[in-house]
Amino acid sequence: MKNSNIIDKPRKAGAPDLLGVDDYMKALIKFVETSNMPTTIAVQGEWGSGKTSMLNQIKHEICETGLNKELDDKLPYYGIWINTWQYSIMKTREETLMAIIGGLTNEISKIIKRKHETQSQAVLNKVSSLFGKIAKAGAKAAVSQIGLEGDLIDAVIGNGEDTVDLLNFKNSLQEAINTCLELDKKQGNNNRGFIFFIDDLDRIDPPVAVEILELIKNIFEVDNCIFVLAIDYEVVVKGLVPKFGPLTDKNEREFRSFFDKIIQLPFSMPVAMYDVNHFLIQSLEDIGYIDEKFVENESMKDRLTDFAMLSVGTNPRSLKRLINTISLLKIIGEQKNENGKQVYELVVNFGLVCIQIAYPKIYQALIEEPDYKSWTDKTAKKMRLMELSESQSIALKDTTEFDEEWEIVLFRICQNDPYLSSRAFQISLLLNYLSEIVPNNLDFGDEIARILGASSVTSVSLDSIPKQAKKGEKIRFEGWQGFEQMLKGNKAITTFLPDLKTIHDYFETEYKDLIQFNYTPNFLTIACKYPSSRSRTIIFIRLKKESVLFEYSGKTVLISIISDFNDTVKSELKIRFNELSTKQLK
Repeated sequence: MKNSNIIDKPRKAGAPDLLGVDDYMKALIKFVETSNMPTTIAVQGEWGSGKTSMLNQIKHEICETGLNKELDDKLPYYGIWINTWQYSIMKTREETLMAIIGGLTNEISKIIKRKHETQSQAVLNKVSSLFGKIAKAGAKAAVSQIGLEGDLIDAVIGNGEDTVDLLNFKNSLQEAINTCLELDKKQGNNNRGFIFFIDDLDRIDPPVAVEILELIKNIFEVDNCIFVLAIDYEVVVKGLVPKFGPLTDKNEREFRSFFDKIIQLPFSMPVAMYDVNHFLIQSLEDIGYIDEKFVENESMKDRLTDFAMLSVGTNPRSLKRLINTISLLKIIGEQKNENGKQVYELVVNFGLVCIQIAYPKIYQALIEEPDYKSWTDKTAKKMRLMELSESQSIALKDTTEFDEEWEIVLFRICQNDPYLSSRAFQISLLLNYLSEIVPNNLDFGDEIARILGASSVTSVSLDSIPKQAKKGEKIRFEGWQGFEQMLKGNKAITTFLPDLKTIHDYFETEYKDLIQFNYTPNFLTIACKYPSSRSRTIIFIRLKKESVLFEYSGKTVLISIISDFNDTVKSELKIRFNELSTKQLK
């Protein structure tokens, strides 16, 4: 059985490289192995960009595990992992800082004790004693010695017998680490030093993250130590706002100077270079959305990558969410016996889900008006979009992305949102690619509406309860259940609902998977799933007061009671179906 989801966890140590980042990881490792110490490296990137995965791989490649002595003797570093977010849970700012000091100290001591317990006891006792005094004096007092300028004040905190200065504590850590490495050499182990992996700094309050950086700089930055931090420069900027004020062109140098003073090497996750195609196709195969035959279709495979790149981008966390959404929709389709979908349906559905996740406002517009290639100025007015300025109109005339009427409407939608405005060209390209996939012999608007109905259950921007249609508003519902729920709010049609359900069930049973239903607030349409031409609608069923009106083959039939839906009507509808469908019904 295929797995149904992709877990949003960092890449495990030694796991396959699906994004093509190992060359960058190996280069960073080579830098670490040949660098002078102490030094601090910042692995930068937005949430979900793979910072923790990068740290995992580095630790796995060059740090001892403590589990295999023969292997550990060949690895050049001791590795210490600190998840700052876990240390900050349910703690005040002062408690968080003290917990991290304690955590780092404890991890250093555990490694030294494991390797050289007897010979190192004296230096470990000194570290423990000094830390005990710091803890007793209190984190608030300790932190007061470290200002945002980074100056370590050699001052005594506490009073009476409970006195300690942080400089002595730092020196005791240096002595303990030096003792450990000297004892290693006597045993034939040329361990270079300690690497501290500090993760999840971007998950805690930015000012606290900045103070953690200061702690690292002023307490733990000692010889034979390297710090690898998972942090984004943007977090540092936010953390320094209380001191420098909002970032501007005038004070940007102050922000940058602080970062440069703490960090000796900034490394940005190479998200633009990620092998999205490999990761995406492999993941879609893993969940059973596509098979080997699909993968052989290079053009459609490339479109999947195009849709992902034009929407959620290369962020691994966003890609995993996209894949999990697709997986759920696939399972829903299987429960409804909607198996054997054609390649174009899979690709269109994927593109629409990309829009749903990355551009929910555009997705909402598609829900209201699925046939987006038919959008006109009338559509824009119905959506209450702002008119374009003269300069915008002139600029659009010189572009190929917005030279059609529907594209201009799309541009106007995007202008209402700063993010959409910055992505307008990508959205236009995505929708143009999407329009090329629907076969020419199908009704474009109906196909988009039908496939949209399947994806709406995973949208976070739509109401979960279908809305009553307003005048001129175009809404579609997924399945009979949502359609019926909406109709129950219409007292004029309520009494006819049982008969309408009987009619609906007749088509569902008799025509099976040869037809598809489109549900709207004002009518129900039934269309051929495999039409022989562009015309594919078998019947319009318009909702009337306590009745429905059948419209098919140029005629209208009023159905007031179930007996009106007689064999003559059924026979005529079968003839109509066989005229339109490539698959005949006997």
